[in-house]
Amino acid sequence: MGFVNAHFVAYTTDFGTTAINGAYALVTVGIAGIAGGLGFGLLADRFGRRPLLSFAFVMRAIGYAILLMSTSLPGAIAGIVCIGSSWTSVISLTGTVSSDEFGLRRLGTIIGTMFMVMPIGASTAVWLAGQIYDSTGSYDKALWISLTLGVIGALSIAMPSTGIAKKIWPRATAG
Repeated sequence: MGFVNAHFVAYTTDFGTTAINGAYALVTVGIAGIAGGLGFGLLADRFGRRPLLSFAFVMRAIGYAILLMSTSLPGAIAGIVCIGSSWTSVISLTGTVSSDEFGLRRLGTIIGTMFMVMPIGASTAVWLAGQIYDSTGSYDKALWISLTLGVIGALSIAMPSTGIAKKIWPRATAG
């Protein structure tokens, strides 16, 4: 998500749109995020948390694929709508999947650790995308990395639970 926040406007100027129009287009991320958060939450109640979290990562990967293929602002907007729709849903679904997998007793530590590490990863990714652009004149490699990580995330979440949490903390996962 750091790429979208930090580089989307510059990305859109590379195919001829103005920075102000790119900034206006960026608003769609927030709108899609609200709709996605509500929609994914409702669907998770019906179809399960883990499948919807996996699908949210698929949506991100699709969004990055659309950005890779985009040559105009409307195409780029379609890409960030896909990415934005998964934005807020991933946060809440990650918490619920973590509680399902590891129990409530360790949830504070797990979520606290994730939210401590995520800004480091996000800021590093923003920096790396800038380095890639500066060295190649294109965001394509950064988008491919983001797309690949979305697919890895989706596959990782989609894999069946191994029950490792119950083996490591047998008494801690009960509640």
